[in-house]
This record gives sequence, structure tokens and C-alpha cells, in this order.
Amino acid sequence: MGQDLGIDLRKELGLRGGSNGNDGSSTAGLIESFPPPPPPAKEPHHMMAKKKPSQSSLNSTSPTEPPNRPLPPRPVSKLGGGLSRSTTNASGFTAITPLPPPSLPPPSVPPPSVPAPNRPPPPKPLPLSVRPQVPLGMNPPTRPGTSTTAKTTTSAATAMELPPVSTTDSKPRMSWTSTAASSLNVRRRIKYGQGKYSSVELVPQPSDDPDDPLNWPTWRKEVNFWSLMLMVAMTGVTKTIFVTVNAQVSQLYGVSYTAAAALTGVPLILSAITGLGCLIAARMVGKRPFYLGSLISFFIGTVWSTNVGFEGAYGQCMAARVFQGLGWGAWDALVLGSIQDTFFEHERNIKITIHAITTTATLWFPPILGGVASQSSAGFTLQFTILSSFFALAIPAIALGCPETVFDRAYTLSAAASAAPTPGTGLSGLGLTGTGRYKTSLPLAPYRLLSWETACTYLAKLHPYTYSTPISPSLLLQAPRAMLAPTTLLLFLVSFLPISALWSFSSSLSLIFHPLPLSLPPSSIGLFFFGPFLLSLIPVITFNYFYRKYSTIFTSTPKIHLFVTALGLVLSFIGILTFSLHISSSLTPDPDSLMATGAKVNLPAVGFVFGLLAMGAATLEHGLQRVTIGESTAFTSRNLGVKMRNEVDMGFGVEFYRKVMMGVFVMGTQTGNWVVFEGLRGLGLGLGVAVVVLGGGLATGWWLWGGMIKGGDGWAVGGVDLGEMGNEGAGIKRSGSFFDTD
Repeated sequence: MGQDLGIDLRKELGLRGGSNGNDGSSTAGLIESFPPPPPPAKEPHHMMAKKKPSQSSLNSTSPTEPPNRPLPPRPVSKLGGGLSRSTTNASGFTAITPLPPPSLPPPSVPPPSVPAPNRPPPPKPLPLSVRPQVPLGMNPPTRPGTSTTAKTTTSAATAMELPPVSTTDSKPRMSWTSTAASSLNVRRRIKYGQGKYSSVELVPQPSDDPDDPLNWPTWRKEVNFWSLMLMVAMTGVTKTIFVTVNAQVSQLYGVSYTAAAALTGVPLILSAITGLGCLIAARMVGKRPFYLGSLISFFIGTVWSTNVGFEGAYGQCMAARVFQGLGWGAWDALVLGSIQDTFFEHERNIKITIHAITTTATLWFPPILGGVASQSSAGFTLQFTILSSFFALAIPAIALGCPETVFDRAYTLSAAASAAPTPGTGLSGLGLTGTGRYKTSLPLAPYRLLSWETACTYLAKLHPYTYSTPISPSLLLQAPRAMLAPTTLLLFLVSFLPISALWSFSSSLSLIFHPLPLSLPPSSIGLFFFGPFLLSLIPVITFNYFYRKYSTIFTSTPKIHLFVTALGLVLSFIGILTFSLHISSSLTPDPDSLMATGAKVNLPAVGFVFGLLAMGAATLEHGLQRVTIGESTAFTSRNLGVKMRNEVDMGFGVEFYRKVMMGVFVMGTQTGNWVVFEGLRGLGLGLGVAVVVLGGGLATGWWLWGGMIKGGDGWAVGGVDLGEMGNEGAGIKRSGSFFDTD
């Protein structure tokens, strides 16, 4: 036995030399094979004999031992026919002293044990059900000190005994009011980004399901995003497609100018109504069905408009515009929510900036090109013909590149919940048992971007309707309650007059400048939109691209919102007043001919002040809306999921009111005719004074009672109890951490 142990020890330590015999030469060879000892330290000999190796060297788990690591104790072996004992002298050498062989060992004395090598055993792998999830970029310890992560870890047995998620429907379920993730008594790892974002904690935290839109590959996220941007651009083009040809439309169909302007106003009002309906219904059936339905409606209206120029009638043109207005709603209301569904917070700002630039640029730049196209023999229908060609790209982009983005990760964020059946979207949610309970996802095969299996798997997830949740009154009232929040109403009242005046003057340009004495063609009228296009992009890019710095300044500086509001109101006041007064004073009547002369009209100056009005309206919209709603929802929301949902609801609530008022102003304020030029003067004076008085008063009240307004927001959306705001421990209805999933 001793001989075998010596052989094993030599194999373990990598020693060479000596023989397998029991003579003294094997011991000499074994000793000579050791490396030379380190020089003795300047310490007493009795201290060196008792010195122990450091704890760091003992706890090392490296497969290769460091050269200065202390040697393990020598095993007991048989040398010279008897037992031996190893001792260490003061110089560090190990000497073996032979002992006389005993006659018979006592039966009660156990045989000497061989110490194990000074190396910890390899850890045993944890079962798959309790193995901690691996972060995306790094694997630090869990975040300490928050109410989410300072929880005890649930055992594997407890995790496996979690009740499975069940539903009576055949589609994956999601509830915005679910508290399952907060109620699970688990301690979960925090996931981080990749690459240069490896130290950035992901917000929101993704689940482990590959069908989670946050876990999609980058190419899939980008395809989805740019497909949505294509439709946003196409809908923006059709909103202002008639502003340069309203006079020609009025003459062609033999209707009043107000009826011609209604081709713009009616779709705006319809888009507000359908957008609200899509926002409410998307909570129950997802966003993809409404994207597909809006695409079909928008396609019908656009193609129909290509054949109403000469052969059709005004009724057919209005019907086509109604279909277009119905198709605008989903792209106005749901795109921001899709961006939140697929991108993390550190990726979201650039996407929202691109969305804002696309929305603004496609409103005010297409009239420049549309006026030129409308002078052809086909008339204004050539604009719709050109736009219809883009459906060859838009239809496959939406059908194949925009899967469902609504996903319920409330049951998938924790390690214990991963042991339970997990709801999701796509294939993981379509496998249902007879009892209506979800099956867990199957292990993924090696992923290849271009393969038949990959294509089939991707196409299988593109069903028109892949998501549902039970209908409840609280779910239906989420968006309407957010529309009644004080901040929503305040943002609408501050900004609706400048924006409505901008759209009203845009629809009046053809009425003012097309008849005599100016007789400007549509291409010349389109040049007026260079000012709104260029100047409105300045606040759009500034307040959205630099949103993080601006939001920090907005939060830390109490009076910054007064400065931004004053800037937008002053620019709007200058644009409204100068535009109306200059045109009304330049179009002077001639008493001899009963006609007006327009020789004094400065067309470049009109375009510039028109751009100042657009710049002021964009400042009030983008300089106040996003940052104010973000600050309010962060103050009143009980967790991150509620905050993101309230941002979308309150943002579209402001847009809903604006679109309704824009449609009313476009149809009801066409008083720019040179015969009644005094009406334009009165309209400009009234709007200018109302903008300053109303906006200034609301901004002052906002500054004085900002805290009460935020509390009213929380009460409106159901996140704050105003009756107990003064009591300690009351107010925000929050349970768990703010970063919990709703």
C-alpha cells in the first residue's frame, strides 16, 4: 500500500527519478527531484518551523500550482522494511527517519491515513432548475440593498412547486397589472449589456425567453424599427398632401374652399379616434393586428385616391381620405410603444429621436415636392401615384418584419419562475396542453441566420394574431384615465393654439396666394414650407437627441420649464402676428377696380415668419411634452412597467386633443381670402393674444402648483391616493422595487 501511495504521489506532483523498490536509493531519488528550496527568511528558526502557508495560496483553484507554493506533507511509506516519519529541519529540507518495525499493531489503532492534496475538489454543477441565469455581458453579484434583490432565494423544490400559469384563451397572456414577478420570493441575477455597454444594467430587465423582443438579435430589431419608420413617413406625407392644391381641388370639384380643406381636417379627427381605439385594444390583442389592419386601410385609401382626379367626384375623394385617416391611427399611437418593447433604455433615445425627426420632416418637406408634381397633366393625383409605389416595399416590410412586440415577462424574470411554465409569444406560447396550461420552451438548436429551419421558425411566429389577455374594466380604462391626467391637459392647453394656427395657415396658403393678383402655382406655394421644414427640426433634434442632459437640467432647475415655455410662446406669437398682419396689410384693395394688389407682399419674409411659427410650435411640443411626462410618471408610477405604459398613454392623450383641434381649425378658420383680408388680421390678433395670455397663465400655475399637478396625475392613473398624501407612508401605491415588472 505504501509503495502504491508513493507512486501516486509522484504522479500527482510530477516528480521523476528513483525506483519502485523499497531501498533507500528510491528515497534519495525522490528527495533530489524536488526543486531547490527558496532562500531562508531572516526569522528565528523556531518561527520558520511553525510558519504556515498563506490562505490565498491554499485557496487557489488554478490548475497549475505557483512555483512558490508550499509542498504538501509527505505521505507515510515503507522504507527499509519498516515505517518512516518525515520531518522538516530549519533549512527547509525534508528528512526521513526510519522507525523500527513494530511486532504487531494493536487492532484498535487504525492504519495511518494519507492526507489529501492541498487542492479543493471541483464544485458539483447545480441542477438546471436552480442554476442561476447568466447575464448578457458580465456576471456580478446581485444588486444589494434594493427591495427587489434583497430577498431570500427559493429552494429548487419551492421553485418547482410554483403554480403554473393558466388561461382559458388559446393565446399567450399578458396583464399590465400582474404582480407575479414581485410576489415570487426569489433572488435573481442582474443582466448587463454587451460590448461598450458591458457595465450598463439593462432597463428593463429581459427574460430568458428568446421570443422576448428585448432578446431579439440586432438585425431583427432594426428591421422592425425601420419598417415602422417607413409607414410613419408614408402617413406623414399624406397628411399635408393637399395643402398646396386646395384651390385647384375646390375648382375641380366645384365645392367651397372649406370643403376642400375638409379633405385634410376630417382624416385628422378620424386618426385621433382610431388611434385611441388602437391604444386601448392593443392591451388585449397586441399591436400586430392593428398594424396589419391599418396597412390595409391606408393602402385602399391611397390607391383609391389615384383615380379621383378627373373621373371621380368629391364624395369619392372624401371616402378615400376617410380610409387614409383610419389607417393613420395605429402609426400615430402604437409606434412609441413598439420602440419601448424592443429596445433598452440606453438604446431608446436615438430611436425616439429618429422617430421625431421622421414625423416632422415628412409633414413639411413633401409639400415642396408635391407642389411640383401637382403641376403635371395628372394633377394632384400624381402625388398619390408616386406614394403608391412605396407599398411594394411597405407591405412585405410590415408583414414580415414587424412581429408582435407585446410580451409578458412578469413570470420569466426570476430564476425560480423559470422552472415554472413560462408564457410568451410565438412558438413558445402556441404549444398548449389539453388543460390550457403553457408548456415550457424546448431547448434551442444551434442558430444559423440563413437556413431553411431558421426561415420556417421565423415565419411560424408571424401569425396575424398571436397574443391575447382577458378583458377587464381596469385594462380598458388605462388610456382614457391617462388622458384625464392634469399634466396631459396642461400640455395640450399650452401648445394647441400655436400648432392649430400652424395647420390653419398651412391650409390657407393656397387660398391666399393662388388667386389674383399673385396667382402663384402649387410649386411656388410649396416653397413656403422650406421655413417650417428647416426651423422646426432645430428644436426637434435639440430636445430629443440631448434628452438625457436636458432632462437633468429640467429636473435640477425649477424655472427651466418657464424659459422653454416662454421661448415657444414668443416664437409662436411673432410668427402668428407677423404672418397675418403682413399679408393683410400687403393685399390692399383698389377702389377703382374693386381688386386687390399684392405688389407689397414679401414672399421670402412670409416663408421665414411661417417657419418661426413652426419652430415655436415644435419647441412647445418637444421641449415640454417628453420631459414633463417622464418626470410625472417617474414620480407617480409604482414600477418601471407602469411608468413606460403611462408615458405612452399620456403622450398620445396630448396628441389626441391636438389632432381634434387641428382638424377643427383647418376646416373652420379659412378666412384668408384677399376679399375679406380684415378677417385674417383679426384672426392673427386674436390667436396671438390668446397664445400669450393662455400659455403664460398656465406656465405660471404650473410653476406654483407643480407638486399638486403631479399628485393629480397619480390619482388619475390610479397610482397615488390623494386622500392620504399628507400621511406618512401613504401616497404612491408601490410594492417592491421601482424596477419590478408591472
